[in-house]
Amino acid sequence: MAFSLTGCDLDINQDPYAVTDLDVSQLLTCTEYEVGATFSEGYYINTHLESYVQHTTSREVDNYSLVAGYSTLGNTWDQAYRYAIKNCDELIKQGDAVNDAVYAGIGRVLRVYTYMNLVDLWGDIPYSEANVAGIETPKADASKDIYNDLLVVINQAIANFKDTSADNPLAIGANDLFYGGDAAKWLKAANTLKLKLLVQSRKAKADITGWQTELNALLTEDNFIGDGEDLQFPHSATKTPSDERKFGYVDEYEGGQKSVWINPWFYEVLNGKTYNFKQNPLAGVVDPRIPYYYVNQITATANANNETDYRDGAFVSIFTGSNSGKTSMSQESAMTCIGIYPVGGKFDDGLGGSVAGKGNGIAPDRMLQAYSVPFMKAELVLTEGVAGDAKQLLEQGIRASIAHVNSVAKASDATVPAITETQITGFLLGVNSAYDNAATNDKKLEIVMTEKWVANFFNSVEAYNDIRRTGYPVLFKGNDDRKIYTPYDQTQAASPLPQPLAYDCAVILDYPRIMWYPDSETQLNNANINNKNRTVSAYTNVFWDVQ
Repeated sequence: MAFSLTGCDLDINQDPYAVTDLDVSQLLTCTEYEVGATFSEGYYINTHLESYVQHTTSREVDNYSLVAGYSTLGNTWDQAYRYAIKNCDELIKQGDAVNDAVYAGIGRVLRVYTYMNLVDLWGDIPYSEANVAGIETPKADASKDIYNDLLVVINQAIANFKDTSADNPLAIGANDLFYGGDAAKWLKAANTLKLKLLVQSRKAKADITGWQTELNALLTEDNFIGDGEDLQFPHSATKTPSDERKFGYVDEYEGGQKSVWINPWFYEVLNGKTYNFKQNPLAGVVDPRIPYYYVNQITATANANNETDYRDGAFVSIFTGSNSGKTSMSQESAMTCIGIYPVGGKFDDGLGGSVAGKGNGIAPDRMLQAYSVPFMKAELVLTEGVAGDAKQLLEQGIRASIAHVNSVAKASDATVPAITETQITGFLLGVNSAYDNAATNDKKLEIVMTEKWVANFFNSVEAYNDIRRTGYPVLFKGNDDRKIYTPYDQTQAASPLPQPLAYDCAVILDYPRIMWYPDSETQLNNANINNKNRTVSAYTNVFWDVQ
């Protein structure tokens, strides 16, 4: 102690815990974590938004019952503004200060990604006054104005990654969890994010400065992410000292009562069935990704825990808007659960068995996916007259999606079989036949967007955008006769029926085209009360949501 006190100059007025020298490399890692967590699949707002896009369903969001007081809304909003955006801004500031174009470019890509998602969910949001010292109640800027500025910022990021004159004095390497500091891959990611921005705003392109010029130049360069180059946040099986497993896995495989049910509408699309989806565009086509997407805990001949709302063989679930009275009954060891692909859970080997203790949580949070690129291009071909073969692009998107499923499954469990080329070829024959039989470009677009929706299983923000922008896939709204159909009886016993059983469905509410501002915002920021105390359906839509 004596040596310590005499060997240093002690300033009792200086806080020993105050950070004076910022480690930019650690800031980069932290920023990537905070941005990834903001929109992590199965976490915060995505806990409920998955039910909005009808990948899943839940008791908490039955019939679009999400309200402003739900903590998941506020959690995402607060996470974005308190952590993600502040870190992005600081990363840009630090990178620009020392002429490190790669650091600055990464900060700009992540900043645009975060703000784009916020705009897409909430429309008008704080932007120009956000993260400005001295402004405690930032105003909400118009969504179209924010998009225009984000286009400027993403162009700056692209310029950063192309800048060969920059000093780039800061080491990156493993501190970059996405690309290990590879500027060429970051450039592809920036181009892909820009393509997403332009596709997202295509129905309101007159509001975006230079939309057509920007798109033409981007497509001509054609430098986007490909297989194995996805922008995604990695998770591991590590539990301590901090839990690095995917949030959705921890909640569903190690939490208390399960809350994520596979939506029967999604199930019918994957299995080519038409019990409820009478106009299923993929009727008769069975998807090879099924055992990776979800896992049945029982076999087709086994009893469920209790009477069930919807059952087809081993598949057990509940239906949005059901009036069966069965949705509240426990099905912990019988319900069909999310599987190995979206959350690093269990692969469905067809033998049944509880998911408890299975899997490891190794599955990435998808941010920008290689499979989205051909799907976006196909949409542009069918809607904007862009040159290209939409059918060929559709096939490329499906193949890229299946490649991603195989990659994620193998990383989680090396013993899981891959989807084979024979399976892929057979599946594509069915999809291509449905595409060829579509009489109009609009019906062809339905096939494209339905397959993109399938590829984006458990990636709800992107699916929510696609649904509002294109109207596809068609979602369950209740049949004309206000009935829901299940091919198995609503009993505990496994009881296949000669004809599907019909029961009453509630009136399905209008589709929510924008999110509530969370209470945490409307109660503390009087500048942002424009959608307080209003129903979701009465909100002003995002500028690009032109119906």
